[in-house]
Amino acid sequence: MPIMNLIAPDDAAPRTPRPDPVLRVLLSRPALWLGTVLAAFSVVDAVRNAMLHSLDFQWSPVRLLTRHIDPWRVYLAGNPDHQILLNQVPNYLHELYVLLLPLGYLPYLAAKIVWAAINLALVLASCACVARLYELEKPKAWLLAVLVLLSTPFRVVVGNGQVTALILFSLALWAVAVSSVSRGLLLGLSYAKYSVSPVLGMFLLLQRRWRLLMCSVLPPIAGFLCLKLWLPTAAWSLLLEPFRASAHNVSPGLANVMAVTEIVLRRPPLFHAAPDAFYLAARAGEEGVLPYVAALLLAGAIAGYLFWRQKKQTQKQTIDGRMLLACLPAAGLLCFKHQIYDFLLLIFCLALALKAAPSAARSLLFLAIAYFWFVERLMHIRHWEFWPAVVMASFLLLSALIGAAWKLHDGVEWKTAWKLE
Repeated sequence: MPIMNLIAPDDAAPRTPRPDPVLRVLLSRPALWLGTVLAAFSVVDAVRNAMLHSLDFQWSPVRLLTRHIDPWRVYLAGNPDHQILLNQVPNYLHELYVLLLPLGYLPYLAAKIVWAAINLALVLASCACVARLYELEKPKAWLLAVLVLLSTPFRVVVGNGQVTALILFSLALWAVAVSSVSRGLLLGLSYAKYSVSPVLGMFLLLQRRWRLLMCSVLPPIAGFLCLKLWLPTAAWSLLLEPFRASAHNVSPGLANVMAVTEIVLRRPPLFHAAPDAFYLAARAGEEGVLPYVAALLLAGAIAGYLFWRQKKQTQKQTIDGRMLLACLPAAGLLCFKHQIYDFLLLIFCLALALKAAPSAARSLLFLAIAYFWFVERLMHIRHWEFWPAVVMASFLLLSALIGAAWKLHDGVEWKTAWKLE
């Protein structure tokens, strides 16, 4: 049975568009063509970095898998023979490595080029899906794609060989998926990077979307079973190894409650980056546990609040699912540790801002996205991004971004209704 339908309201009527001075210049043809040229340079720079670096590309783990060697065990043993290259730590669930296994049979350079091309295609396809879902006219869809391709998260995703584009695409495809089975399988694919979807998953759990959630566990289970047959590692060890690997290689992130909790516990200097203050080493006692507790409590609180607000609305004031799809992935960034490349998921918030009528909330939403997509790069260049004061300020700004997105739930006129269920 379809869980999300596009239903034309009975009382829909064309309305005269309101003047939009903020976007008038950006949506002009000269600005769009100039942006397209700059976006082309951004793409070239990203692909160049991918060919030269691809620091996070999971090629060396899947290369080990082609020889039936457990990459998690190699990493957890200290990577004695340096078989795990650069920062290609196997942090992800088994399903990702099953998908990437064919790239392990390619030479490193060829694999980097192929993966960069795949990432670029996934981002462009995600832009098309999101523009369609948020009912953006062609000029706004064009602007959406230009801003995405110009953003720091895009260049880092492609240049570092990250997997965020795949996770984004799995969520963007909800624009065309119409059944609980397909929606669940796509959600399950996003579990490969399991820090992205917990808030969305909690919300669906509160909605009692049992069939969707049951289908969502199929991709991780299938990935685990494939690698259990592929590797000699004991089942229990293989199951836990991705989490053990990530516990030894989790960087602070930019704007999340886990990093803020660590700052509160460890009290480093606010305007200097402390070398070990932002890494979740294996620690005994509350210092190692409280960041996770804080993340789960905040995730549950946000999911619970959005669920409560949705249930509270009357039939005519039902909150559109596109609003929730903008807020829930952004809330995942707020709760759990993520790097700048994961802020590509703010594309849903950007599409919402482009769709909304001019307002203070929309202006705040644009400004907050601009910070994470463009200004943060300056923080990185100045080595300020992990200063505790900057992390806490970024946390507050991301909180304001989510609040601004939510504030727009009464200020967007949709041609069709869309349910996130």
